[in-house]
Amino acid sequence: MGQKKVRGVGQDYHEVKLHIHIVLTPTAKQLLLERVKERGCRSISDLVEKWARGEDTDFC
Repeated sequence: MGQKKVRGVGQDYHEVKLHIHIVLTPTAKQLLLERVKERGCRSISDLVEKWARGEDTDFC
């Protein structure tokens, strides 16, 4: 069973995620959403986090 979210407590990496603002074209956003589905990630954020950490992004 999943773990309950607690405000101010990181779930995946034991640190709280920050909100950032990036600007993408609609095409780039759609392509990212396709990658999310292909790899079974939960969100674009999850995909980017794993990519940034150098984790295997074939499966999220």
